[in-house]
Amino acid sequence: MNEFGERVKRLLCEKKLSQAELSLLSGVTAPSLCRYLRGDIEPRIDIVRNIARALGVSEAYLLGLDEKQRSVDERQELKRLVARNRHVLTKDDKSEIIALLYGEDDG
Repeated sequence: MNEFGERVKRLLCEKKLSQAELSLLSGVTAPSLCRYLRGDIEPRIDIVRNIARALGVSEAYLLGLDEKQRSVDERQELKRLVARNRHVLTKDDKSEIIALLYGEDDG
């Protein structure tokens, strides 16, 4: 049984997303995504991570290692990303991220 494919398909229905939309959100090509969902090939962990982030769930859930569908806290994820890249971010990048974190509208 292809637990990964079944869970992704279920989430697509719940979130009313198409495979094409998931492909764009995750950066996974549409043909590859289709093969992963059918169970023809197993996705690498970086692919699982990208798809999980796009769907807002944990990697463990998609892989069938966790039965509960836990939402990933996007704010926490963004904070971790900023912390890892703080030395390469420009002042404008940092300002934009702060606006995203605190819901400020730039227009």
